[in-house]
Amino acid sequence: MEDKLSELQDRVAELKRKKRSSEKFVATGKKRNIERQTAPNSYVGSERFHGLDFLRAMAMLMGLVFHAPMLYYIPVMADGFKDFGVSSATMLPMEGWLSAIVYWLHSWRMTVFFMISGFFTALVLSKRTTRQFITDRFIKLAITTLLFASLFDLMDGRFDGKLEHIWFLYYLFIFSCITGFFAALKSSSENTDKLHNSTKAIIILLIIATVLVAIRPALDQLDGGHVGVASHYHTIKLGGFLYFFAWFCSGMWLYSNRFLLISANSTILTILSLIAAAGVFYILLPDLSGIWGYGAIPAETKAEAFRISLLKGLNAVLWAVFFTLATHQVMKNSNKLLDWLVTLSFPIYIFHLTPCMVLSAVLIGMGLSQFQVLVGVVVGAFAISVVLYYLLIKFTPLSWIILGYKKSWLQPFKRKV
Repeated sequence: MEDKLSELQDRVAELKRKKRSSEKFVATGKKRNIERQTAPNSYVGSERFHGLDFLRAMAMLMGLVFHAPMLYYIPVMADGFKDFGVSSATMLPMEGWLSAIVYWLHSWRMTVFFMISGFFTALVLSKRTTRQFITDRFIKLAITTLLFASLFDLMDGRFDGKLEHIWFLYYLFIFSCITGFFAALKSSSENTDKLHNSTKAIIILLIIATVLVAIRPALDQLDGGHVGVASHYHTIKLGGFLYFFAWFCSGMWLYSNRFLLISANSTILTILSLIAAAGVFYILLPDLSGIWGYGAIPAETKAEAFRISLLKGLNAVLWAVFFTLATHQVMKNSNKLLDWLVTLSFPIYIFHLTPCMVLSAVLIGMGLSQFQVLVGVVVGAFAISVVLYYLLIKFTPLSWIILGYKKSWLQPFKRKV
């Protein structure tokens, strides 16, 4: 009897061991399946988007090329440099090749800027509390805007509240405040680590692209025919403001669906986007005139204005797609040159405009060709901006504002570990 009881207990124990083993096997399989399903998310979380870093730096540096011939496309500015032998009366119109470069850069650079800014804003928000985010944006954007816009404004001996090229930081700070406000309202318990649906994300992406194209005609008309930007703190152009905010929001959405970038390694898609963008710009180029509305030739009919605005919107979207795909495929890893350019891009953006105008006036006054002026101004303004960075920012407390304290070379209050 005892033998049978012992045998029965052994069989029960064996069955329990098999059951536990089976449950462990099933649990392991489920865990592995979940890991496979969420692997893209994990990869996304640790991914460094070197391509977007490079695109941001490239767009910043292209400001040198865009502003180098400024006296040609805004000749009235030459009247401030008559001592160099130039004036609005003596300025020649831009040659065809230079005009094409200027209008090409103008057609996509700022929209890409705001898209990337939205992307990295969402990145910063994901790592900080709303209070930390607003504090960071106030220091890096608001203080920088007030400091340097005021400095450049006072160069003519009076303060008028002009923003010059610093309008971008002004808009970006406002957009960041709006974003921070809605982030504060958002439930902190909301689950943001959801599994991604590629098909759904692509459909939404196409809808966003369509909206960015479709809103352009209305916003152009809201600003008098062309989206404009603020020249002073109180002169925000509503059409341009809403248009760039839409691009900023599209960048934030892209961050939440950044797995699309990781999977977008199609060379064919990149080439097709380049062909489409180049084709649209080729069609659009004869109708382009003026910068931010200055010197623009009005369309003859409302239908013509609508067509041009749609093409402008489509052109901006296609170039954004191409540059995002191309830079993400090319820049897989960081390197010292990229890190240096990324670090320099913001200071160069701040400093470059005045050197561009002065050098342009000097070289034009010397009678150089437009090609020589362009190359000379780009190289010279870049060199001057780099020197100013190392003299005024790199080793000074200004780096705490421009670069952030953690990235600054000067850290006297750093805690010793």
